[in-house]
Amino acid sequence: MSQPITAEQFVAASQYAQEVLRRWRLQSDWLERGEPKPGHGPVDDLPIEAALRRRRQLESLRILWHEQLGRHDVDQTGRALSRLASECLSEALIEAESRVTDRHGRLQGADSRLCALALGKLGGDELNFNSDIDLVFVHDGRGQSDGRRPLPARDYFSRVVRELTRLMDEITAHGRVWIVDTRLRPFGQAGALVWSLDAMEHYFVNEGRTWERYAWLKARPVAGDLKLGRELLKRISPFVFRRYLDYGLLDSLRTLHAEIDERSRREDLRHDIKRGPGGIRELEFLVQSLQLLRGGREPDLRQAGFLPALEAAATLKLIEPGEARQIAHAYRFLRVLENRLQLATGRQTQELPDDPEVRDHLSTLMGYSSWQALDEHTARIRASVRGVFEKRFETPPIRTSATRCLWPPTEALEQQLANFGFDASADAASGIRRLFERVSRRAMSAEGRRRLDRLMPELFDELIEQRSPDIALPALLALIETIARRSAYLALLHERPQTLSRTVRVFKRSDRVAEWVIASPQLLDDLLGPVGDVALPTPPRMQRDEIEASLNALARYRQAGFVRTALGQLDGKLDRPAARRHLTRLAETVLESMSQLLLPDNQPHPAIIGYGNLGAAELHYTSDLDLVFLSASDEPPLRAVQRLINSMQIPMAGGKLYAIDTRLRPNGNAGMLVSTLDSFADYQRRHAWTWEHQALVRARCIFGSDTEKQRFEEIRRDALCQPREVGKVVAALRDMRGKQLAQRKEGAHKRVLGDIQFVAELGVLLHAAEAPQLISIRDTTGQIEQLAAGGWLDVAAASELVDIHKTTASLRDRVFLERNFDESMQPEIAQVVARVWQQVRMKLDFGIKLK
Repeated sequence: MSQPITAEQFVAASQYAQEVLRRWRLQSDWLERGEPKPGHGPVDDLPIEAALRRRRQLESLRILWHEQLGRHDVDQTGRALSRLASECLSEALIEAESRVTDRHGRLQGADSRLCALALGKLGGDELNFNSDIDLVFVHDGRGQSDGRRPLPARDYFSRVVRELTRLMDEITAHGRVWIVDTRLRPFGQAGALVWSLDAMEHYFVNEGRTWERYAWLKARPVAGDLKLGRELLKRISPFVFRRYLDYGLLDSLRTLHAEIDERSRREDLRHDIKRGPGGIRELEFLVQSLQLLRGGREPDLRQAGFLPALEAAATLKLIEPGEARQIAHAYRFLRVLENRLQLATGRQTQELPDDPEVRDHLSTLMGYSSWQALDEHTARIRASVRGVFEKRFETPPIRTSATRCLWPPTEALEQQLANFGFDASADAASGIRRLFERVSRRAMSAEGRRRLDRLMPELFDELIEQRSPDIALPALLALIETIARRSAYLALLHERPQTLSRTVRVFKRSDRVAEWVIASPQLLDDLLGPVGDVALPTPPRMQRDEIEASLNALARYRQAGFVRTALGQLDGKLDRPAARRHLTRLAETVLESMSQLLLPDNQPHPAIIGYGNLGAAELHYTSDLDLVFLSASDEPPLRAVQRLINSMQIPMAGGKLYAIDTRLRPNGNAGMLVSTLDSFADYQRRHAWTWEHQALVRARCIFGSDTEKQRFEEIRRDALCQPREVGKVVAALRDMRGKQLAQRKEGAHKRVLGDIQFVAELGVLLHAAEAPQLISIRDTTGQIEQLAAGGWLDVAAASELVDIHKTTASLRDRVFLERNFDESMQPEIAQVVARVWQQVRMKLDFGIKLK
């Protein structure tokens, strides 16, 4: 790379700079002085046509000069050029409306104006030096104008657009402002020049095509009534970004890819850095395909600009970090090259030059010592882009199926299934025929039926690879019946054979996960990742103006967290302690997100105290969230807290977020939903029952300010570290355990875990006064170990309890998750727990204290 060039060298290497400076009678030193000088008298005296052209040409030249000097990068150049284009459009639109109003009057009863929406580079806020600007126009006018020659709204706004286009695009003695392209409007050149808001929405709902989804990814209102433009984008967002994972799009994307690939191989595009192999268009397609595929589920992907969308894809782990950096580097290099190529030639081109002189100029502007050095580096960049592009869109191999005879089912189905290893072939045949009859009666598109008929033999092929294929068949048929309503999921399982294979294996092993996925097929997405990837999904962004959408996104997040945790346990990548941490972190994230969404910004949020398994970070899949809300303010947001609790329990597609239990607050259901910290402290000191202090053993401040957390811990310490009468504590805990067992049914595993928990909590309550370090431990096994270390529990007995607790908790999860898992428990386990209880009673009788 060479040293920065001077203004004279910059102008000498740029055909565009020479033409512009000559046109406006300026010298190269103008670049260094800054402000434009008038060329034909004061700028204010120029007609608007000339003023717009002067401003565009000189300002864009200065923007490129600043990039050349390193004052900003190519990202900032794109934004600066986009801002310049938007400002020129706004000025031209005001003038165009004024001229049409002079001729035809004003529209009656129309408060809003026309809106110009930009697509392409301007829509993405990444305009290059000599881009076209792709515009689509929408209005919401009614009636007609009030002039001597009145016009209906559509004709009126069509006149405005034609006048605007003439102001911007007409070639005069001063050149043009920008080339305006309106062919991306509905029906292209055959369609109306301006569309009403309702008509535009109706078009995309009923007529929109795949390539238009691709084009409207970059849509952005840039001039006129911006609010109207945003309303249009909101309305058509469901068309562009489908709510479900749009794997049905892959066939269309692959067709588009093939077209791009074929076009790029044409000899006349070999040197084209935009449309040729390894060019900008291939990079854009890489990222935009992910936006179309997953943007409905991941709002962060709904970015008009390439680099923000790439960053979002990397954050969501849809693109590996190293690959994302490679793509970003290649994109920035090619965009700089494109800008300086157009600067050097003075033309709207993306084709590398053949002329030796222009090559030398381009090398100078790019900072390379020779054309050969620049050409070789460009070739390496394009080869890397081509490699990523081909890897991402490789055509899947044609698969042959051994079970094609099973679908559609024939009279020989039962015997065929028996030949493939189905033990209950009659039941299996009945289930397959029942599915076939139901989907045959259902209204499905031809494409949906094609996808179903393509997938079913592939599903059977995977199934017969399993031992006892009968086991998973009913659940898999139920899944197919569900997803046949939305055939994109049929496409997903076809496009991702590894996902189909894993779905079959998981459905065979876990009826629980199968039940979750059948109820919410979008959870198939969580079977896409590699086995062993146990990371929780990225939490959705909460939007206060989209409460329902935010709640649904949060419900999907909770569901996905359950599935990923369950898969981690089934795959042996998460043990029970790790799983409980996952489930606890998941619940905490949901609570935090709900607080952001529903609690007011204009007053302090109450502290949220987690009791029970949440407080101890020992959540199970079936756990309620035991919550208490405490406020430092005398006027807490009661309505907002009640709304948060209710919203957590609203039935949604995948079930409610969590069941919430607030009965552990002071005075239970009769008490205030939100207590002040002072009243909570007074209650714990003067009125709380022993069982309420027992509940406090596991309590933890989940969310709150540092001051609130510290105050809660002080209250908790004062309550738990007071001397107690042994007999009263034992009697209170015995009565409470008896009520628990009488009021709810506990399986053998949960009963053992509950008994051990009571042993630990009894020890903490009796000895926290002399050993306050006990209250810093909230999980049961940690408490047992600390009590043994202090001598209150026999070390050997404590070790047995810890082992039993870990084993039983793990078994409980397996019973919950795994199909037909033997839930019987060895009788010695209950005997060990009972024996430890007896030892504890003996120690209490003899007054043995903690060391």
